[in-house]
Amino acid sequence: MTALRLRPDLEDALRRIPGIRAASVVTGPDASPTEVHVLAAPGKPAKQIVRDVQSLALAQYDLDLDHRIVSVVQLDADEAPVVDLRALSGGGLGEDADADDKDEAAPRPAISSIMVRSGGTDAEAVVTLSAGGMVFEGRVSGPGAASHRPRLVAQATLKALDDLLGATAEVESATIAALGSREVAVSVLTVMIPRAGERVVSGSAMVRGDEADAIARSVLDALNRQLSG
Repeated sequence: MTALRLRPDLEDALRRIPGIRAASVVTGPDASPTEVHVLAAPGKPAKQIVRDVQSLALAQYDLDLDHRIVSVVQLDADEAPVVDLRALSGGGLGEDADADDKDEAAPRPAISSIMVRSGGTDAEAVVTLSAGGMVFEGRVSGPGAASHRPRLVAQATLKALDDLLGATAEVESATIAALGSREVAVSVLTVMIPRAGERVVSGSAMVRGDEADAIARSVLDALNRQLSG
């Protein structure tokens, strides 16, 4: 189903909130927001930005937004993300890592290849990552609709990280958002971290011609920033 953007007035208002650079509001056919994607400057906590978005929507448009549909991306520079997998497995979550761990460089996954195959009503996404001299592949099948492909690529990227992550992660949402004259891939993940509990994280990547590549990079970015907000 095609994503609708029937609230340009709300998008314009959100862009006037201090610190927000761009905003995209996805709606249902009734113009009710189903996803709100915000690109913000670093500095203000992401939770505060979400509260600002909720307050403006309620006060100015009488819209009671669920915080779970608001995705905040704080983008510093347009650079490829790297993932500190030791942090996700426990070493960076308030517990002192062993001295040996500190001296050992964390594996840094890089995207080797991405393939999306469509056949009839089904599609398959295959993402290959390389880290520490090894290759890891994630393969996921699902509906063949174009609107579902970003989620398939995000799920395949997570599946490729299964052997490295040390935590269970799921894709809440993955989308390509139009922000001004540019497009940004945005992924929201739920990560269950041993001894620490659930973390909801988001990441982004500028689209540089290939949407699938941008989605995969946004997943890596989300995991890299899993302590922010």
